Amino acid sequence: MSVTLQPNKGRGFTIVELLIVIVVIAILAAISIVAYNGIQQRARDSERVQEITTIQKALELYQIDNGGYPKCGATAVNTPPALTSGSATSCLEELVPNYISAIPTDPTNSGANQYWYASGYTKTGTTSFVSSPVKNNYILGMKQETVASPTYSGWGQNLTYLAGSGN
Repeated sequence: MSVTLQPNKGRGFTIVELLIVIVVIAILAAISIVAYNGIQQRARDSERVQEITTIQKALELYQIDNGGYPKCGATAVNTPPALTSGSATSCLEELVPNYISAIPTDPTNSGANQYWYASGYTKTGTTSFVSSPVKNNYILGMKQETVASPTYSGWGQNLTYLAGSGN
């Protein structure tokens, strides 16, 4: 009895089938990468809002105990600084450790992505703020990655979130 080997026709994938599978996998990978980046940006924005809220609570506790908000020196800040700059950090150093354990910094903490604080300012419209005659006000600002408007011009940056007292 002799055995004859037959060619393996119909087994395996053709080049076209392999290319189709590779293209489908590439499309799915591209979609997931874009979705992942959006999730990261939203997570950082959520962290920013939470940290601004924490700073606000510490400022309100400070105001209750001291009758006013922290100022840089004896007067309000004329040019609102970023919280990571020396002047703004020193403005809020009175909060640490009694009202807040540490002054938070933005998750990316670069360029416009910083938290901004000024005492003696108030929000005047949907996109603006000014030095307030009532010096017992403050404003906090930040730039969010996923929010395009409204933007508050000031501090040499366009901020997308503004909060504070009397606002």
